[in-house]
Amino acid sequence: MTGIDWFAVASGSVGGVALLMYGIRIMGEGLEAAAGDALRRILAALTRNAWLACLLGAVVTGVVQSSSAVTVMTVGFVNAQLMTFRQALGVIYGANIGTTVTGQIMAFEITQLALPAIALGFGMQYFSRRRVVRNLGQGMLGFGLLFLGLMLLKGSVESLKESQMAVGIFTMFSHNLLLAVGAGVLVTILIQSSSASLGIAMALAAHNLISLEAAIALMLGDNIGTCITAQLASIGTQTTARRTAWAHTIHNIVGVALVLIVLRWFIPLVLHLSPSIVGLDPLSEVYQAAVQRQVANSHTLFNVLNAILFLIFNNFFATWLERWFPERGRLAEASHIDRRLLETPAAAAGATLQELARMARACRQLVKGATGAVLEPERVDTAPLWAEDDAIDQLQEDITSYLVDLMEEDIPEFISAQVPAMLHVANDLERVGDHCKNLLELAEQRRDHGMPWSDTADDSVRQMAALIDEMLTAAAEALGGRNEGRIQRVLELEKIVDHLTEEGRNEHLERARHGECLMLPGVLYLDALMNYEKIGDHVRNIGRALAGGLMDAGTTMPYTAEGEAAAAEDA
Repeated sequence: MTGIDWFAVASGSVGGVALLMYGIRIMGEGLEAAAGDALRRILAALTRNAWLACLLGAVVTGVVQSSSAVTVMTVGFVNAQLMTFRQALGVIYGANIGTTVTGQIMAFEITQLALPAIALGFGMQYFSRRRVVRNLGQGMLGFGLLFLGLMLLKGSVESLKESQMAVGIFTMFSHNLLLAVGAGVLVTILIQSSSASLGIAMALAAHNLISLEAAIALMLGDNIGTCITAQLASIGTQTTARRTAWAHTIHNIVGVALVLIVLRWFIPLVLHLSPSIVGLDPLSEVYQAAVQRQVANSHTLFNVLNAILFLIFNNFFATWLERWFPERGRLAEASHIDRRLLETPAAAAGATLQELARMARACRQLVKGATGAVLEPERVDTAPLWAEDDAIDQLQEDITSYLVDLMEEDIPEFISAQVPAMLHVANDLERVGDHCKNLLELAEQRRDHGMPWSDTADDSVRQMAALIDEMLTAAAEALGGRNEGRIQRVLELEKIVDHLTEEGRNEHLERARHGECLMLPGVLYLDALMNYEKIGDHVRNIGRALAGGLMDAGTTMPYTAEGEAAAAEDA
């Protein structure tokens, strides 16, 4: 027991874990790249039902081999409002199931295939000209490195059986399952890979350093530790994204607590579904493979049962989370665009359109407020309206910065061609805000100098404002994905605005010739008409951009429940 080479054990363990983690990562990256944008589009578009969302989450995670990546992706979709919070819950449940595929793969005793897989993957990655083959080669290379790392880790762990101190430490885990859960949490947080920490638990159990109960407890801790990734991803996001991250955390913690309570019944179920080790030589590969399969099956069974439980009570769980994390949105904060989506150009473009729709709704509210100030300058407080314009300016800056960053990504040509149009839409909406500022200045001049208007002038302004309101409403709905003739309506209304502007100007000049209007109030009135006309011109530009192909298939994303609610609230 005194002849252990601790350096060899430490270097083998650390190196094995490093290879295991690296193999899992590049295998997932390769498979994800081979799948392309399709998986993300499926997640964003086909998750209307929580049970279906769970299935899709499991499939996508099984392909990309990372529940953390799928969870972070889901947080990004929710933050961009391309997926509702309740849809995201199903994806999270499924992601936990999908990640168990890695454990099932590691349970196979096929370490002898590690080096051939590395050689084959290397050849595919470096000698093929086809991108899909190269990406699949990367996945194969990662597969080989995963098993090579597992082989090194198991070889180092086997040496620990000769250390009385190491055996004593691991025995504590078998006698104190809460300590084992805590160790699993800590290890997963440190190495940022629940699959790698599961591999450690499997290696320890395979060499009888810990009991099956302790290995299951370590696995349960892994499921809690992996939540830290989603929590970090939710920092600085909207309320719904933070809800999603907390849903993931609470889902896993509650599941762990329930399994610990029913552990005496859970373990026999695992043994019933797994190969028996009765009568096997503990030093044989068959025995070790059977123990590893037991640990892997416990991981899968835990996540499947936990998902079913939460799916049954999904609506109750979602309602409870919505109550504990109420919306506290602010206009100045972009609520749709999310930098995590930049690697998914179609989703990023769809998120930008939703943000532009939100910006258009904000402009509509500002026009209504500015019109109220112009018509009743003594009664309307203009300070909040100035703040709304500042918020619109900030949104324009955020959208512009986001689109510039998107152009730096490897994006499809059809999206690249539409980014300039989206930039122009953002600029036109910002100019709408600028003309609202002009209207606010007019209102303050009327208030400060007591300049009266005729009833005819008031009616003309109300009529113009109503047309602009309808134009902005139609533009916002079209940007949000609900066209159905709205673009054509915008273009038709702009012609009416031009006609009313000319008519109002001529009628005012006629009244002025008859001495029915004072000069200074008349100048302000004409200035107001001009600003409404300019606002109409900018909204017309948005309509032309939409008619010119900005809403082509592939750029729009489903109009979400959150978008519907926002539009209804603004109305």
